Amino acid sequence: MKQSLTADKPGIYESLKDRIILLDYEPGHLIREKDLMEEFQVSRTPVREALIRLQSDELVRMVPSSGTFVTEVSFVQLRDTFEVRTHLIPMAGKLAALRITQDELLRLEELIQILKNETDTKAIMRLDLEIHSLVDHATRNSVLAKILGNLRNQTVRIWSLAPKGHEYFRHIVADFEELHEALQKRDPEKAARTLEKHFSKFVDFVQGTSR
Repeated sequence: MKQSLTADKPGIYESLKDRIILLDYEPGHLIREKDLMEEFQVSRTPVREALIRLQSDELVRMVPSSGTFVTEVSFVQLRDTFEVRTHLIPMAGKLAALRITQDELLRLEELIQILKNETDTKAIMRLDLEIHSLVDHATRNSVLAKILGNLRNQTVRIWSLAPKGHEYFRHIVADFEELHEALQKRDPEKAARTLEKHFSKFVDFVQGTSR
C-alpha cells in the first residue's frame, strides 16, 4: 500500500519546485499526478497537497478537467517582482548583518568555496538559491524570508535562458565574498549595499536576456 504522506515530507514539494524553477519542467509542461504517485511511491493526497502549494506559489495552475500546468514566465510580472525585491533586499541585508549566527557564517563561507569551483549552470543556480535562502533565514524575520523566497521563485526560471559564460556569472562569487565580509563585520549598511548591487546586476542580466 502506498504511504499517505504530507506535502511537508522532504521530496515532493521541494523536488517539484526545484524542477520548475530550474526549467526541468518548462512553462506549459503538464504535470501528471499519476506519474508523481509512482515516482514518489505515495498516494494521491500528498501529491495534490504539494501541487496546491505550488499553485499558491504561482508556479503551477490547476485547471479542472484538464490537469496541472507549469505557469508561463511573464516579463510583466517579473517587472513587478523586481520593483518589490529592490526594496526588500536591502532590508534583508541589514537584518542579517545584525542577526546572523556564527554557524550560518561558516556555512555561507562553505557554500562560497563550493561555488568557486563550480562550472555547471544549474549547480551554480542551486548554490545561489541556497545562499540567498540562508541570508533570508538569518534575518530571523519569517515574513520577510517567505516573501523574498516566493519572489525569487518567480525570477530564477529565466536564468536557464542565459548564454553560457555570461558576464553575470563571473560576478557572483565576488559579490558573495563581499557580502560574507559585511555580515562577518556586522555592517548592516555594507551588507544592504552589497545585496542591492548584486540584485541590480541580476536585473540587468534578465532584462538583457529577455530582449
